[in-house]
Amino acid sequence: MIVLLPMAMAVANRSSPLVLACAALFVLASRLVSDGSDSYRLALKGLRSSALVFAICGIVYPLVTLAWALKPALGLFSWGEAVLPAVSSAVLIVSWRIAPPPRWMVGALATAMLIAAGFIVAELLFKLPLRHLYGGRLATFVHNRPVVTLLLLLGPVLVLIGFHRRWMLCWLVLLATVVAILESESEAAKLGLVAAAGTFALSYAPFVWVKRLLTVVLLGLIWMQPFFGSTVERIMPEKVIEATKAGNSEARIELWKAFGDVSRRYPIFGTGFASSPHMGSHPVAAEIDPAYRTMLNVGHPHNAFLQVWVELGAIGALFLTGLVLWVMKSLSGAPADIRRIGLVTLMTTSAIALVSHGAWQGWWIAAVTLAAALLTLRPAPSQPVE
Repeated sequence: MIVLLPMAMAVANRSSPLVLACAALFVLASRLVSDGSDSYRLALKGLRSSALVFAICGIVYPLVTLAWALKPALGLFSWGEAVLPAVSSAVLIVSWRIAPPPRWMVGALATAMLIAAGFIVAELLFKLPLRHLYGGRLATFVHNRPVVTLLLLLGPVLVLIGFHRRWMLCWLVLLATVVAILESESEAAKLGLVAAAGTFALSYAPFVWVKRLLTVVLLGLIWMQPFFGSTVERIMPEKVIEATKAGNSEARIELWKAFGDVSRRYPIFGTGFASSPHMGSHPVAAEIDPAYRTMLNVGHPHNAFLQVWVELGAIGALFLTGLVLWVMKSLSGAPADIRRIGLVTLMTTSAIALVSHGAWQGWWIAAVTLAAALLTLRPAPSQPVE
């Protein structure tokens, strides 16, 4: 099922949560049948209770905010859509601590990514011929989600293939994914590709300094979100805005300003989980500057960090801060190659999240958490770096 995921996304671009959940279910069932529940109890013993408490609170707090959300029933559905792939990836991580997947899986996954990238490029170049055959949605932007998924999986898959010295497959997957991203309409994926290349180059500097720099950058981005739109408008040169018109940069700035205004009016607890799609009908809409009030009807702020502020407030930002610090701490004790690709994946994810997609979309959570799960497959961690 994991091997099929990239191809499933290329054909049906919201399918990854279901595919990932099936994979986790099958792995869980097979482990319980072969080893019983004792193996899971042993695997979970190494987890720190503080990390478990943090994870539980991060899952429960959005549920609590549904008490003041505009449409709590729809919010509950969105919560399930986000939690399902996250829990599925967690099941895979714990299961792989008991017994790693077969060695052929990563190579097969790389081959599937190669096929999916080729399919996407062919569809874009020849005006969606296969979608005409099977009745898919006839719009080129439908491939934005699959290329983002390919980009997020790229680093972990490349480093795992590299363990087996399959360099030709590495280069083919890398080339095909880059071509698919450049051919696609996803400006977010292109920004993520730039972030990946920049972080990869930066990662050859001493890790302790890179970690500090990137931590400051990420925490700064998280805590400036209520003023992000106005800040970008003030500091971004007109030439840059003109050059990025294909990515709707002007509309995005207006969008960030509108949702930033909402976040400043509900600074602590937010407006409630998954309230962004209904913000245009929220009472706060009447208080927003009429110049960009209509932007509240877009559905979400196209900025996951800002969406956390809008819906979960400063408490949500604290959880996001804790997540960044925990990831950085985890990478500190990882082998050099996993550490490098972990940083690349983190910054690629952050760059895409900053400008695109709803924060709680299941396909997005599936791509991010599966990439994290794959990075746990390195068998022998090195000593922590001080």
